[in-house]
Amino acid sequence: MKKPVKTQELDLSIASLAFGGRGVARQDGFVIFVDGAVPGDRVRAVVTHARRSYAEARVKELLNSSAERVEPKCRHFGVCGGCSWQTLSYDAQLRYKQSQVAECLGHIGGIHGFAVDQPLGAENIWRYRNKVEFSFSAGDNLDLGFHLPGEWRRVVNIQDCLLHSETTNAIRNAVRDFARGTGIAAWEQQSETGFWRHLVLREGINTGEIMVNIVTGAGNFPDAESFAKSLTAAFPGIASLVWSINDTRASVATGFPFTVLAGRDHIFEEICGLRFKVSPQTFLQTNTLMAERLYRKALEYAGLEGHEFVFDLYSGIGSIALLMAKSCSEILGMEIVEDAVRLARENALANSVTNSRFISGKVRAALKNIKLDRRPDLVVLDPPRAGASKKEIQRIIELGAHRIVYVSCNASTLAGNAAQLAEGGYQLIRTGAVDMFPHTPHIEVVSLF
Repeated sequence: MKKPVKTQELDLSIASLAFGGRGVARQDGFVIFVDGAVPGDRVRAVVTHARRSYAEARVKELLNSSAERVEPKCRHFGVCGGCSWQTLSYDAQLRYKQSQVAECLGHIGGIHGFAVDQPLGAENIWRYRNKVEFSFSAGDNLDLGFHLPGEWRRVVNIQDCLLHSETTNAIRNAVRDFARGTGIAAWEQQSETGFWRHLVLREGINTGEIMVNIVTGAGNFPDAESFAKSLTAAFPGIASLVWSINDTRASVATGFPFTVLAGRDHIFEEICGLRFKVSPQTFLQTNTLMAERLYRKALEYAGLEGHEFVFDLYSGIGSIALLMAKSCSEILGMEIVEDAVRLARENALANSVTNSRFISGKVRAALKNIKLDRRPDLVVLDPPRAGASKKEIQRIIELGAHRIVYVSCNASTLAGNAAQLAEGGYQLIRTGAVDMFPHTPHIEVVSLF
């Protein structure tokens, strides 16, 4: 076939899913990635971009529905851009996520011959998130929700997001009503004017404590005292109500100074029998129930016998380290965010863990500068989506640990790091996927080297 051109309509059979969740069709060897399609669909699609070796398209009409296709449950599906796999049955979601992990490790990392565990499916496939971030939008009608795909100026006004609890949905709607009632405009990125910017909600799934973080531009918070009283009276679960000021151009919701309007500057969450203090700046896995299963799988892979010296890299507030501390002689956590290190130390004290230490700094520099009496027996790392850098992986290799347990939220960067570890003499022995994010293409992976 001739190379498709933009706006051309094509009748396509969807054969598989690409990494990231788009349907894949082929015509005469030419690859077409189709938004909104699932394997087994026969669709009429409109080409949106035509490249030299592939094209991108979106579904215009569903000609024949796949046996794996289901009706989306969310009223905002197809508009807000999240939960793009709602139209795929959950069993199929797990199967494709598992295959994509293996594909990344094989094609990107060149890694083969390792054992693969059955994926751990989510206990709850709806209302599982303990943290959500929303944006306010400028315009005639102040809205609060998620950005439209590819849009930084417009948001979808969310009424009920099925990824988080009914209570936190109600809190979002109450905050929007209050903001509208003030008559004060939302922040407008281009003109750098307005006040309301973001709303971040966190919920302790096992404690019931809720944090409400309202992010604004510079200025005075209107009727702060009466607002705080009315919101906490309406929602008694709010243990922390804070106001953060972002007076920069950056459209981000965390990392700024904050003022406590009601309650504490933190909430508590319990994971694997441990109690954790969580601040507005803290990273915590967003699916509490599956985080417990993820951490227990990492502990299983670690195979600790009680005598080991363990490194926990990118240790955050100590969630993995404090769990493993019960099964080893000593554990040392390294984390770049100083506030997280402070909380990790507090969490260790609160949980009566006496064989853990936490230091602050970039992993590469910390590994270079630290003076050790003994090599670690085990290295655990849980890096951000970008994975560990090549220099960080090289430092890990130089430690000479007997085992490495790698917790990853991005199979493609895991694959690149795994290839470098293989060059350094570490063989991938076992890997297992844990579904923290139903209805999205994302998957968490635990690997043992």
